[in-house]
Parts: sequence; C-alpha cells; structure tokens
Amino acid sequence: MASFAKESQFTSLAVSLMVETASYACIAAGTLGPQASWDRNMAAVGGTVVRQYKLLDAFLDQICKDRDETAVLIARPLFETTVNIRFFIKNFSADLIDSYVQKSLQHERKLRDKLKANILARSGVVLPIEDRMLNSIERAERVAGIPLDHVNPSDKRPWGNKNLFEKAKDVGLADAYSGFFGGPSHNIHGNWHEIYSNHLDWNEATNSFTPKTAWKRPRPQTVTSLALVVADTLKIYFEFIGGDELSSHFEPKLDDLRNRVFSLVDAHEAYLARKKWPAI
Repeated sequence: MASFAKESQFTSLAVSLMVETASYACIAAGTLGPQASWDRNMAAVGGTVVRQYKLLDAFLDQICKDRDETAVLIARPLFETTVNIRFFIKNFSADLIDSYVQKSLQHERKLRDKLKANILARSGVVLPIEDRMLNSIERAERVAGIPLDHVNPSDKRPWGNKNLFEKAKDVGLADAYSGFFGGPSHNIHGNWHEIYSNHLDWNEATNSFTPKTAWKRPRPQTVTSLALVVADTLKIYFEFIGGDELSSHFEPKLDDLRNRVFSLVDAHEAYLARKKWPAI
C-alpha cells in the first residue's frame, strides 16, 4: 500500500475488505442457532441481521458504481440497523421486543382507526380497497402477537425508551453516531450542505452555481469505518446466536479482518498526510 499513487487504489482495497465483511454478514443472516426456527423475539434480532446483510449488499452496489451520494443514503440506515442489533442483544428481553413491535404498530393502529371511521361514516359500507387494507393490518397484528387495541398511537417515546443516539451510546457507538447518522442527515433530507457539495459546481470568483450531474466518486473512509463497525457487531451476534461454538470459529477470522482494515486505514492516512488541500 505504500506504493499506492491514487486514492482509488485504497478505495478498491476497501471494497474488497467490505465484500469480505459482507460475506460474514451473509453467513450470520442465514444462521438460526440451536433451533430450526425462531419465535417472535428472536426473529426481531435475526431479521434485523438479515436487513443488515441486504443493506450491505446495496451499499456495495452503489460504491462499486462510483455513486457516493446514494451510498451515503444507504450507510445511514445500515448504521442504525447495526446499532439496533447491538442494542437488542445487550438488553434482550420480551419487554424490549414488545416495545419495538408496539412502536412499529402505531401506524397500523392509526390506519385501522381511520378506515373504521370512514366505514362508519358510510353506514357500514366497506370498499374493496378497505377490505384488503384491513386484512393486511389484521395479519400484521397476528404476526406481531400484540392486539392493536393495546397499542397507543399517541405514545411519543422511542422503543426501548432510548432514541438512536442513546442506543448508540449504550452499545459503545456514540462516537460513530455523528459520522454515520448525524452528518448524513444532510444527505437524507437534501439540506443545502448536501446540495452544494454534491449537485452544484460553485464558481468562487463570481459566486455563481451550475448543475453538477456527474456522480461523486466514493472515498475509502466510509467503507472502512462501516466494515469495522459491522465486523465488531457480527462477533457479538455470532456469540449471541451460537454461543462459544460459533464465537470461537468466527472471532479469530473477524479479528484478522479488522486488523487488515486498520492497516488500510493507517496506510491511507499516511497517503493523505503527503497531500495538501484541496488535493485531499
């Protein structure tokens, strides 16, 4: 890596390491543990791990297409998903999963109540689309295992009684929160910072702007940082789902992966140290 002359070489290597990380995430996503299927509580955790794998796949797709703008959009929910996995495992209980499920059901409760009010105003006449929607809502209620009448649609508390930053802090990811969630809010919402950075060319001399339709090339930092967070989380999950047997098998492999990612990070920082703004 000391001979690398272009940042794209570091990005290419970062992608290879993230592909390796995603391969372990794929294994985790298909690992059931000691049982042939999950109950709802375990399914909340396992399903979130499956979501993590799919988001990793989508993230890599956009990185490999040199589309940093959309890769960042995926990195944000990927980080949130990773925080949720850790929070689930650290605080695992039926009450926590109930809280998680109930929060999700607030939308269904509001929608069901609205549909029933519309039907009542029509003297009980149910439109075909309403019948389909009510059946879908009823199915969601059965899957959740919580009656909709027990869901308070006005409850503003976050599930687990912690917002995402508090969850991240609880699982040791408070420092990563700003880079992966706080900052990328610009990208999610299309704030001015994101617009001028990614979608406009600024002529400083005339203080004027023109459209920038070309995609922004990804840099290695987001890829390597996510790889480290995900690899650490997979270690936690393998121990949670498979105990010492899985942990003893995967932990050394994931530690080796992390060491190689750190080596890349150090080499890239040394490369940047030789550059001056705006070349960095």
